[in-house]
Amino acid sequence: MKIEPLKEGQSSNGIICKSFLISAYTSIEELMDTYRQLLGQNKGSSVLLTLDDLGQAEYTCGHSTMTHNLDETENYDLSMVDPVAFEDGEHIGYLSTPSEFFIRKNNFDKLVKGVAYSSVLQKGLSLDDEELERLVDANTDPYAWIDEYVIAKIVPVEKSYEAICAFPNGYFSCDLNPFENYVLAKRLYDKYGYELFGIGASLLGFIKNEKLQEKEYRGLLADLSELYHCPEAEIEKIINHKHNLLFLKYTEQLE
Repeated sequence: MKIEPLKEGQSSNGIICKSFLISAYTSIEELMDTYRQLLGQNKGSSVLLTLDDLGQAEYTCGHSTMTHNLDETENYDLSMVDPVAFEDGEHIGYLSTPSEFFIRKNNFDKLVKGVAYSSVLQKGLSLDDEELERLVDANTDPYAWIDEYVIAKIVPVEKSYEAICAFPNGYFSCDLNPFENYVLAKRLYDKYGYELFGIGASLLGFIKNEKLQEKEYRGLLADLSELYHCPEAEIEKIINHKHNLLFLKYTEQLE
């Protein structure tokens, strides 16, 4: 496996927090070991990995950022911002340095405040037979779904779900938007102890550090059944008891 600091030009998004490019990993276990090592080396921060289809995920992240004006700098004190974010004394108009992360987080926090879990359910996500099979496969063999290149973002936030602001995804109208993804991730953390560790073009990745108890399992089945408008008997196929990871789709379609 190869891991190196992410350089300008290796990502189509601005690098607003310390980031690494991971490649040549040979298993999901190796990737998750790296995730845990980065967590241990960066106490007080969260680690967010990119998952499926890095190019598409970065593309929709860029559009989500613009749609919701998450890089808006008006009314912010920019006196401590890295000089490289300016041209001829004017801010370049988008966030591109870790010194500007506070702007992204504040903008995101303002917009997520009024979003309720009911908004997540009202999106009407569903799983047809083919999508269910794909989601089962993503949970059985996640290595096959994750892009050959993974960006690990060291996000200076305490809670894992707060890290979404560093890679806001969910652009199309029938997908969960970045704020609904936040609310969903927070619910899974608060109720079941699942930590958000990754976002891709279609998938959210969660990790649970303790065994899922029977009561939690039943609650999770009910929640995911409601989320996907799908019988619990079908949802049971998604949850893989052989590992502590959970992958969910947040998009209308999983292809």
